Amino acid sequence: MRGRQVIGIDARYGLKSPRRGIGEYVYQLLQHLANIPRPYDIHLFGDQTADFDTLKGFQSVFKTTILTAANFFIWEQWAWSRSREEISVFHGTANIGPIWEHRPLILTVHDVIEWHRGKYFGASIPFRHHLSRLYRMNALKHLAKKSSLIFTVSEHSASDIHQVLGVDRDKMMITPLAPKYRTESVNWPKTPFVLVLGAMDPRKNLHTVIEAAALLAPHQIPFKVVGIEKPHLLALTKKSKIPDNVELSGLIEDRKLYQLYKEAALFVYPSLYEGFGLPVLEAMAMGCPVITGTNSALPEVCGEAALFVEPLDASHLADAVLKVMKNPAKQMELSQKGQQRSRLFNWEETAALTDEGYRQVLHSLEKRGH
Repeated sequence: MRGRQVIGIDARYGLKSPRRGIGEYVYQLLQHLANIPRPYDIHLFGDQTADFDTLKGFQSVFKTTILTAANFFIWEQWAWSRSREEISVFHGTANIGPIWEHRPLILTVHDVIEWHRGKYFGASIPFRHHLSRLYRMNALKHLAKKSSLIFTVSEHSASDIHQVLGVDRDKMMITPLAPKYRTESVNWPKTPFVLVLGAMDPRKNLHTVIEAAALLAPHQIPFKVVGIEKPHLLALTKKSKIPDNVELSGLIEDRKLYQLYKEAALFVYPSLYEGFGLPVLEAMAMGCPVITGTNSALPEVCGEAALFVEPLDASHLADAVLKVMKNPAKQMELSQKGQQRSRLFNWEETAALTDEGYRQVLHSLEKRGH
């Protein structure tokens, strides 16, 4: 009797703690796949960076294997695909998978940001990141063509993947992200500060936020910039003049970020490129008014529930911030629209769509006699 088919999932980023971006996607996907009755089994693969408590939680639901490797390249291209496990289909959750593996591959391609670096935003990254980028870009070109199915997070990303990698739209399935924070109750009046998620990647456009904050210093509008890694935080304070109304903080825990979303009168996110833009959705779900850019997937995610600005125009951004911060009625309008919009996105639906994709690929394998 033939055993059940097995999906082997790259769970590395979802097993970390704390998590950002792709890690949150993997973690939430696994949490919600656990609740779906399945005619197949799931086998998680992680590495030595896995958080003990997170790993323990998933081990009670899925078969889990930790593979050690000297670096991510060896893990992705040797350790994972050559583990002696019965895997029917591999699911690469982070734009990457085993290049030389003969078994079918499902790939989650979150975006093709690296092809736009230097075109829409700065290309300044450390040398070791250049090597990683070269590997991942070349691997993705090959893997996108070889994959049985590609999950991606937005219509914008699907269009971008089609244009950049030449993948047929019929081969892609949209599995949108969703907020991990939600609240039904919003306290008014809001605390009068602007919340900003900071990162030193030029794509996140922190320099325009700081310029806008400087323009607003006479109006005494405080900005709280959180989430900058400590080395970058120290470098930023040394080389840049930070206005007195800007408070810079390092990485913070989830519960602290949850509280800031809940308290802030405004969330500003003028990113220059997003495959999805999860922070704006999380802010909206918490009833925090949002100002964001007119580019990439941000209008698709926000609909009419945010105020949009030209992201590189500090003066335009400052005017928009002032308009919202000095107008409680506008804050309330954006807050209500944002919460309503955020309810269109949930992890249960993302997991259900992913399960549907798994079943399609496994069914096609059965028809071919694998």
